Amino acid sequence: MIKITNKSDEKLSFTTDMSINLINAIRRSANQIPILAIDSLEISKNDSALYDEIIAQRMGLVPLKNEDLRLPKDCDCGKEEGCGKCSIKFKLSAKGPSIVYSDQLSPKGNVLFKMPITILDEDQEIEFVAVAKMGLGVEHAKFAPGIIYYKYADDADDENDEAYRKLVTESKKDAKKEIIVNIESWGQIKAKEIFTEAIEVLNKELKQLLKEVK
Repeated sequence: MIKITNKSDEKLSFTTDMSINLINAIRRSANQIPILAIDSLEISKNDSALYDEIIAQRMGLVPLKNEDLRLPKDCDCGKEEGCGKCSIKFKLSAKGPSIVYSDQLSPKGNVLFKMPITILDEDQEIEFVAVAKMGLGVEHAKFAPGIIYYKYADDADDENDEAYRKLVTESKKDAKKEIIVNIESWGQIKAKEIFTEAIEVLNKELKQLLKEVK
């Protein structure tokens, strides 16, 4: 049983009486949903105050619009830099004085949020090529689609938790059986899709396990 209390592209909240074990299995499976993220940078010029490694780390955390690409391990190109079937190349070139933002990546359209990357003073420049690939959250946090967390309904703060306020009319005995589940998306896919795709991943693994047992 699921009762939805909050639904948007960014967040999905519901109360449920499903077992903690099942919720945890779904939560872990979310980190096996393929997500697009910048995986490597070839920096040809960086006059900013930040080291190349910091620039690369910040770019890896920029949420990108998910694309229908293959995971590198499933692509037959055999190229470390990938190909058009498993990767996307971006370029960025900027001169100071200015603040360099993530939406300055070219081609346009894949960056979901305008995020500051670094600051350039006068006569400073930065130039790099970024390669984005599909990956899994179990491999690196930058590939995580979002976060799933939960708590028992009777532990909720009735002043701040909307889901708890919808439960106050029920008996305390019933409320103790209920769990409040929250799913928040980083933007690559909708919160509802994190939930449904995590279930699909879990179901696929269980089918494979059953097949191996037989």
